[in-house]
Amino acid sequence: MSPIPITSTILVTGAGGFIGRSTVPSLLAHGYRVKAMVRRAGQAPFESHPRLAVVRADMRDADSLTAALQQVTAVVHLAAAKSDEKDSEDVNVGGARRLVEACQRAGCRRLINISTLSTKIARQGAYARTKSEADRMFRESGLAVTTLLPSVVYGEELDGVFGTIVKFVQQLPVVPVLGNGQWISAPVYMGDVCDAIIACLERDVTIGRTYDLGGADPVRFSTLIDKISGALGIRRRKIFIPFSVALAVAQVVTRLLPKPPITISNVLGSNQDVEIDIDPARRDFGFNPIDLDGGIRRVLGPQTPVAGAPPTGMDDAALGREARLFGRYLLGVGPSDELAARYAAANRALLAGELVGPEVAYALRHPSALPFLDAACALLNPASLLRKKILIMTAVLEASPAHTDFFLKPPPAPVAMLLGLAWQGIRAAAKVALGLPLYLVARRAK
Repeated sequence: MSPIPITSTILVTGAGGFIGRSTVPSLLAHGYRVKAMVRRAGQAPFESHPRLAVVRADMRDADSLTAALQQVTAVVHLAAAKSDEKDSEDVNVGGARRLVEACQRAGCRRLINISTLSTKIARQGAYARTKSEADRMFRESGLAVTTLLPSVVYGEELDGVFGTIVKFVQQLPVVPVLGNGQWISAPVYMGDVCDAIIACLERDVTIGRTYDLGGADPVRFSTLIDKISGALGIRRRKIFIPFSVALAVAQVVTRLLPKPPITISNVLGSNQDVEIDIDPARRDFGFNPIDLDGGIRRVLGPQTPVAGAPPTGMDDAALGREARLFGRYLLGVGPSDELAARYAAANRALLAGELVGPEVAYALRHPSALPFLDAACALLNPASLLRKKILIMTAVLEASPAHTDFFLKPPPAPVAMLLGLAWQGIRAAAKVALGLPLYLVARRAK
């Protein structure tokens, strides 16, 4: 088939996502007409443009896809369930089937399928498995399909794996790493990904082929963290969470949360190397990615480290709720009104009474998470506001005659003490394992 004319209309599925938010303006800048497909109107963060139309459709709804494809010459397919959601199969695999059928009904033959390098790993989670199956459907569809497999994508809009690392470096005293940090990726700049999409639309030689998209400099994950830290002017130590522990935690939170901060696919994908070969992309459509150091400088040059969330005021009622929460956590019973007042006064004297950190806010909403958040903060952020407030409550309780018996218990026998220490060590490890994902959820929710 002949190259897509500049005056053509391109449908971008998943237009409100990380890559989609850059792909849409790139296509417009190149002269194309664009239909930006989003599930909800609020997912379309685009400035108005005479050649842009925002359409609402869903990969799970065949009729909406058929309507979105009217008067469309080509599709850039980005929509996907990436967080091991329960509907990953329906969105990624069923969505691919529905999109192929809608393209065939609409007479739209050209499709650029943005997949992932994770489809090449041996041990796959839900994301890689469903994307692999979707890729197969596109290959066998009879449509003119080009599939792109990007590595870690980064850009000025800090999102995805790269953006998560930046936020961790800025906000955490220690950066958690899932596994040993030796996983090799080839981070690729967002602008280069958008250029590749447009180049594939313009070159028939890419039809029926699959291309790796990576940056010019493969790098180990641990080194990538160091490079980002250096660009931000922040020195951060890393804590390496053993692969088996990280995978176990991911399995638990994936079952408990609809969109977990750590997924099985995250752990598997960041602990298995794959061959990344960008030479075919260089040869067939002139792919020439920016070097990693230059890309990081371009993205992070204007950034400055952030100390945390802006403070918000605390009144007596709010401090009283905190006192009762921490009192029950420490003693199993709520403190008296007098002790709650002492806690509030100590907060104002020591913390200016003006701070509400994300972990504290999350614990107030989910009291059962407090033991696990406390354990995670003790490891990752000992100077966190949550830890400070718990220590203040401890001091208030220790100074109260009413709780003398609790804090001045006679020491147990040596054997009982050793058994107790062993048990407390096991409990602490379990709390940390469960607390790490909750800590990440709390930080994201701030």
